[in-house]
Amino acid sequence: MKRHVCLLLLFFYPYICVPAVNNLRIADARSIGMGGNEAVSSALFNPSLMALYANRRICTNYFNRYGVKELGTFNGSIYFPNRILSFGAGVSTFGYDAYRESQLRLLLAKQLNGQWALGIGFQYVFLQTELLEEKAGLLSTDIGLTFSPADNCLAALLIMNMPSVQLGDESIEIKDFKTYLIQIGIRWEVINNVFIVCTIENNDEQAVTGAVGMEYQPFTDFSIRTGIKGGPLLPSLGAGYCFSPFAVDVAIVYHPVLGVSSGIGLQFIF
Repeated sequence: MKRHVCLLLLFFYPYICVPAVNNLRIADARSIGMGGNEAVSSALFNPSLMALYANRRICTNYFNRYGVKELGTFNGSIYFPNRILSFGAGVSTFGYDAYRESQLRLLLAKQLNGQWALGIGFQYVFLQTELLEEKAGLLSTDIGLTFSPADNCLAALLIMNMPSVQLGDESIEIKDFKTYLIQIGIRWEVINNVFIVCTIENNDEQAVTGAVGMEYQPFTDFSIRTGIKGGPLLPSLGAGYCFSPFAVDVAIVYHPVLGVSSGIGLQFIF
């Protein structure tokens, strides 16, 4: 009985809890701690950020909503920045054996000059569940653009899931697979080791929403973060610690009705 209740909860979760929930597109723990602000802080959303990395890296992140293990998302990715053409790949999974959403991702990015970088991401997302005999899938494209007018400032544009093409049984409508997002953001080092990030977003559920966050590095290898995201208001806290060649990040997000969600991320930088 418990298994069937969990299955129904997972299947209808995007519709009954919060609008525009994408179970697979979860930012890394560092970005979550700053309120999200994905366009300027997370290569899991904005592929052009990969071109700005100084080193190659392997990243894993786990995010759990409200302490329910069936609402956990795991993603792993690898990034290879290169002067000619940066590339990366990733996989994300959400759910459990009876209900599983999965995503495969390929990223390409190019540093156009000293100020501009362009990136494109290709995603294949598919659903497997005991409630449906057929599989539902989606091919989509992300486009990211970054601009650095100064060493302490970064602006970014993200267009997510546009265009997209549904595959498999087209009668199966999985709303969170189709969510488009347009986000404009800025990241600014206002004083030494204090960073402010903010974004304005449009998606198919909300005309305009936004997020703002801050990161402070009191020591070279340690950071503390805070932020808030709108629609509804979701405050967050986070911290990060580097012990070369590894970096670990943790974050928590508070929902005013559903409670606390938590995330953890680990990077291997080489």
